[in-house]
Amino acid sequence: MSEEEYHYNNEPLQKSYNNTYTPPEKIEIVYQLMRDYESGMVSDAQVRWIVNNAKFGSFTIMKIIDKLLFEKKLKYNPITLDKRTFFRAKRPFDL
Repeated sequence: MSEEEYHYNNEPLQKSYNNTYTPPEKIEIVYQLMRDYESGMVSDAQVRWIVNNAKFGSFTIMKIIDKLLFEKKLKYNPITLDKRTFFRAKRPFDL
């Protein structure tokens, strides 16, 4: 375990594709990631591990980071270590 892994049910997260999670488990993982990130329970190493290894929940982590960057609560992206975002900010004509 070179990086800190994020665990769900005492097992590391599976890949975002070809996983064996049921739909209720997927929702629970997403909510758990959101709660843990808001409370500071997810370290930067765990965030990098989830996103860099394409684990389930990486999309959620990227959206949370972008939201914090757009709200100016974060100055730098903890994964890229610069001011780049993962997704483009919404513009007036976006749906």
